[in-house]
Amino acid sequence: MNDRSPGEPQRAARERRVFENSEATAARDLPKEARSAGRGSSGFGVSERSGFHRPGAVPVRRPHQFAPFLAKVAGKLGLPEPDQAALLSVARPARLFEKGEFVTHEGTRASALIFLCSGTAYAVRTLEDGNQQIVAVFLPGDILNPGDVVLGDARVSIYASASAVVLEVPHGELLPLMNSRPAIIRGLWCETALQAAIQREWLIWLGRRSAQARLAHFLCEVAYRMQQWSGSQEAVAFPFTQRQLADALGLSYVHINRVLQQLRSMELIELVQGRLTIRSRQLFAIAEFDPGYLHAAPPPETAPSPNSRFGASLIRTSRDQ
Repeated sequence: MNDRSPGEPQRAARERRVFENSEATAARDLPKEARSAGRGSSGFGVSERSGFHRPGAVPVRRPHQFAPFLAKVAGKLGLPEPDQAALLSVARPARLFEKGEFVTHEGTRASALIFLCSGTAYAVRTLEDGNQQIVAVFLPGDILNPGDVVLGDARVSIYASASAVVLEVPHGELLPLMNSRPAIIRGLWCETALQAAIQREWLIWLGRRSAQARLAHFLCEVAYRMQQWSGSQEAVAFPFTQRQLADALGLSYVHINRVLQQLRSMELIELVQGRLTIRSRQLFAIAEFDPGYLHAAPPPETAPSPNSRFGASLIRTSRDQ
């Protein structure tokens, strides 16, 4: 029997959000001495001793260490080198978040533009009844909150789904740069347009596609984006749990488990220890996956053939030679 009084689920959800907010604040204030020097490294020669913020210590600003990272981001944002250097020069010391920590909390005032340097994250909305909906996933090179520059308040909570390094550019430093460097404005516009395109695809498959097609499309999208960033490696990092997949795809945990087993039994995917391998192009057809919405511009030799409905030939599978 349900012995809850009217309004109790809503109160529980509000208390949960308050608790999460206080926990996150405490987590950010705790030192991370237990972490080893190389754990959570961004891959750009940065360790906790060289640029990560630790409360109580004087931050060391070494933005040049992130130049290789921003150079890759520049390909997506279209930023010339002087604009990259300008952004790095005003960035705060890098911050390291462990799996499960949240980077921003819903309802708080946004104070900085946040770049995800390494790791993965996801954005979630918590409803009044306590249920959650994951509305976006973020991969290396993404900007976590480009719209907050205009909207001001964070509309979602962003959690690290794996150990993540972020670089923040305070709005107080960013806005003067935007006035003097229009390329930065264009770059933010491009990033916002890209994220809006991804949201449109999510809206379509949440409303009109089967559970199998939803999951297949999600796997194809993450694999494509990760391969673009990592240099088209065959297997990609996939640190999302089945519970998180359920919250992203609007399905139950049991249903997600069943569909994953179907895709495995059909030998379409391999998902082992947080690594995803797409084994057959049949997955692209099930997903009706066309990466054009990700604004990819493939070279002529890899462009889809005229007889192919989808552009998924750009993704490598384990059976490609």
